[in-house]
Amino acid sequence: MYWYPFNIADYKSSTAHLSNDEDLAFRRLLDMYYDTEMPIPLDSTWLARRIRVSIKAIESVLGDMFERREDGYHHKRCDAEIVKYQAFAESGKRGAAIRWGKGGDGGAIGSLIDPNANNNHNNNNNKNNNTTTKESRSPKGSRFSIELLPRDWFDFCKAERPELDPERTFQQFRDYWIAKAGKDASKLDWLATWRVWVRNQKIQTGGNGNGKFNAGKYIRDQLRMESQLAEKVVGSGVAQEIGNDLSDKIPF
Repeated sequence: MYWYPFNIADYKSSTAHLSNDEDLAFRRLLDMYYDTEMPIPLDSTWLARRIRVSIKAIESVLGDMFERREDGYHHKRCDAEIVKYQAFAESGKRGAAIRWGKGGDGGAIGSLIDPNANNNHNNNNNKNNNTTTKESRSPKGSRFSIELLPRDWFDFCKAERPELDPERTFQQFRDYWIAKAGKDASKLDWLATWRVWVRNQKIQTGGNGNGKFNAGKYIRDQLRMESQLAEKVVGSGVAQEIGNDLSDKIPF
């Protein structure tokens, strides 16, 4: 059993006379009983090593709370809970067998309901297996979600195409891929996609075109995003105070 019902009031009333060591022994003996779904073994020395409680406390609890039989120490409530648990588990297995037509009369019942039930189930399994195989061979990409130009992207654009404005190029790149629909809008490697985009760009007109990283704009954009996130979490008033406080600290 992975769990068992534990009534706190019943336990307290039936164990109020036990010492601390005896109470610990009883709890651990109950856990062993339910875990193995078998009576407690008769060997007190072996039990003491297994549950790490003194032999004296174990024997006291066994004599007081359990019934000694040939196959071990029994507890009426434990036996009753185990019987209910096993019956429930067995009914679940039978229900699954009937539902999926596996073993026993499951196939016969499935055939009475739908003569093609088993064939349809097998076909569905084959389709699922084929789909899983295809997905494992073709890993899915992701849509573009980067808000600000990463520094390594800026450095690549500046080195590869110094005549371009990295920030302007990035905005065009971002707007294009966010607006794009369909399966082609997902990519496995967005950095590689960026590199191809930069190499294929035509010479730009307008903008600053100096290929310099605008640190002030970059930080202000970061603060704007953080302020928007804070507004969602703590409210607009607090978020505005945070944004103003941080903006005052920017030296440009």
